[in-house]
Parts: sequence; C-alpha cells; structure tokens
Amino acid sequence: MVKKTKKKSSARHAIVHQVMKHIQRSQHGKSIDLAEIRQAHEMAENLEATVVSDDELSGFDPLHALYAYAQNIIQTWALYLLRLPECRKIASNLAEADREYMPAYPPMSPITSSYFCYWAFFDLKAGPGKESIGDIVIKVSQKLSSLQNLLTLYQNMQDSRMGLYFHEGSKGKRIRLKELITEKELTCISPSGYLGMPGELWFARILPDPFPAYPFGYAVVIATPYVVGKNEGGFFKNTGCLQEWLAFFERTLPKTGESDRRRAYEMLMKDGLGQHYWNEFIFTSYANYTDNVVFLAGIPDLPESMPHSEQNALY
Repeated sequence: MVKKTKKKSSARHAIVHQVMKHIQRSQHGKSIDLAEIRQAHEMAENLEATVVSDDELSGFDPLHALYAYAQNIIQTWALYLLRLPECRKIASNLAEADREYMPAYPPMSPITSSYFCYWAFFDLKAGPGKESIGDIVIKVSQKLSSLQNLLTLYQNMQDSRMGLYFHEGSKGKRIRLKELITEKELTCISPSGYLGMPGELWFARILPDPFPAYPFGYAVVIATPYVVGKNEGGFFKNTGCLQEWLAFFERTLPKTGESDRRRAYEMLMKDGLGQHYWNEFIFTSYANYTDNVVFLAGIPDLPESMPHSEQNALY
C-alpha cells in the first residue's frame, strides 16, 4: 500500500519533479538564470507597494493590478518552462492551439488574448498528472520562495475557470453576477469597462477577493467578458437564453461522469468535455463585438444555434 501511494503521488506531479531536477542541474550553468524570477518574488513581499510603484500597472484598479502583476511573473516563468524538454507536450499543444485560434481580438479572432492567456497557463494540461503551467509554477515557487501572498494569487489563478453568470444589475462600477448551477453571488468589477445590463448571461472568468484579512470587497472579471445571447429573426438578442442554458446543463452535466451536480458543473466549466471544448464554442458562436465586450450566440451542443457551425457555414 505504501509503495502504491508513492507511485501515485509521483505520477500526480511528474512534470514538476522533472522540472525541479532540471533547475537543480542548470542553476549554476548557462542554460538558465533564475535571478530575474527570484528578484520578482522578493519584490512581491510588499505587493501593494510594488503595484503602486509600477508605472504600467498604476492606472489599474488595485485588485486587478495585483492579479496582473502575478500574471506577469507567471509569463516570465512560462517563457522559461515552455523551452524545457519536460514541458514539451504542453508547449506543443499550446503552439497548435495558437495556430488554430489565432488569439487576438475581433474581428481577427473571437478568442481574445486575455481569455487565451488564462486558458493556456491554467486550463491547458498535459502529462500523467494532468499538470498546467500554473501547477508547475506553484510547486516550483513553493521551493524557491515562502511569500504566501504571491502564492495565494497564483493558486487563485490556477483554481479559476470560466463560468456562466446571470447579470442582476449594477451600481456605479460594481456589477452583481449570480452563477448558474452553483448560485454563487458575486460583486465584481469589469476592467474592460463593460457594465452590461440585467438579464444578460456572462461567460467569464472571475478571480476572487484574495486576502480575507484585508478585503477589497469585490471580485474581478479578469478578461474581456463574453455575453451569450441568441440569434432571433436575423438579429442578435443579448438576453432571453437562460432557460436554454439551464436545459443544456441538464443534458451535459451527466456526461462529465461526476454524480454531484455542482462538482460536475465546475469540471465542465474548467475542462469542458475535451481540451478545446470552450475554445470551439467561442470560435463557433461568435456573433459581434465592441471595444469592451464580445457577443456569442448559441448553445454548445446545438450546432444549428451557432453562427459559424458547419451546419450554418456558407459554401
């Protein structure tokens, strides 16, 4: 029993273990210099002071700035990790997705750069332990640094996922969103500037208020929001598809293999029913956009409802 547990634990973090060995071998060689990453961790000891002093982030909302700062460090890590042979499979899958979806912003691609970045770092997984770049960064950072605040931000980002949220109204710049299935209610800011309107369904990734001892009092919609509506009579409607989505979840949640409804929903929204499930949905359901929101139309398992499905393609 003991041997079996050890093998299982090793498999769970197989890539992490290989990466740590690589770092230990190359730390004093020419293949990598960890000084920049170490310095970033040391600077993060006082996150608030760091963000305020950073010219690039000084115009951000404070909570958004904290996560943007943590994301910048993750990106520094990713540039290194994706070159390692141990991360070859993740790098290959990421390069393939980049070629397929050409992330940018409409009209070039409905897969926005902000959405794709979080999917690439925190949802795209490989190896026997199904590890993401975020998983690897967290494990390695725990060995390089004891800065709990930064690790908390990393973990929140890794735990994050897309979700379907019902817009319940707004006050000032604060938006009230209620998640379908989990019924979790959140007060959020949307850094894109889009405030929306009651009755909309938002397909969005939301990062939580990270430090209970020093609360901001709100969460942040971390990427440009997608508003899911439907095409009706040749026109796009940004409200009125709640019942269609609830029916979709009733049909689809059992396919995850998870009996607990809430857990099945969380699994579906994080991993889909395949690696590119939600990427394909966005690509196929793209309907329109403005500078601060992208509109989608349709239901994932009803191809006829999505503007760019094979059934609706123009020949």
